[in-house]
Amino acid sequence: MKQDILDNGIVGNAPASQETVSWEKTENTLFLKGTLDRDSLLPLWQQKDRVMEGIDNIDVSLLHHVDSTGLALFVRLKGECQQQGRTLTLSGVGERLETLVALYGLQSLLNDNPPKA
Repeated sequence: MKQDILDNGIVGNAPASQETVSWEKTENTLFLKGTLDRDSLLPLWQQKDRVMEGIDNIDVSLLHHVDSTGLALFVRLKGECQQQGRTLTLSGVGERLETLVALYGLQSLLNDNPPKA
């Protein structure tokens, strides 16, 4: 099991878990934890090729917050996988992220996803 913590380096009053996104790879699943927004996205984006190697599922159940920038990342990653002839699913999608997906008309992003537990 491999685990990396991606820190955006922002110093502020909020707890670190609200300012960073961390990830852990287990077999073919990438588990994201923390906050995925415009402030925390850059370190993950810079390492996305290495992070996404061998991944066909992203579990987002441990994300506290995802904004439209985080959603854009998921759209981009899914598109890149499709171009490579691979399937990428999102699991653990909560109500807030589902709402954001619906607001942007991106329900196809969640197609082929496993049902919620």
